[in-house]
Amino acid sequence: MTSAGAPASCPRCGATNIHSNPVKRSSVPEPLATEYFRGVPGGGQGVDTVQQSVCARCGCHWIPRTTEERRMRALSGQLGTEAMRTAQEKEEEAGAKKRKRTVMPNKIPARTWAIAFVMVIVILLALFYRP
Repeated sequence: MTSAGAPASCPRCGATNIHSNPVKRSSVPEPLATEYFRGVPGGGQGVDTVQQSVCARCGCHWIPRTTEERRMRALSGQLGTEAMRTAQEKEEEAGAKKRKRTVMPNKIPARTWAIAFVMVIVILLALFYRP
């Protein structure tokens, strides 16, 4: 007798006590849903739920058979140290890009400065002008 394969395990802590919860397909990012349904005949057309796995030990949740799961396994070290280092580098790069995109107070758009300047002039005129 052959086994059906290794039991599902958490990509974060490695626990095998995993539950599946159906979630609306609309609440899952489209690329992830597409990747999830890639192995299904018809590409999951007409299916409005995605099975999300949840770890009973640590509470981690993920969509199985996706790059999200692989990234989490790599970060936790389940795919080896080299994959872990590569995933950590990618996370750092993504974090740096995200920090770079945020609007800092010293980068206030010129339009905002113009509106503020006009507002100050209007307020000063209202305060000091007496007919």
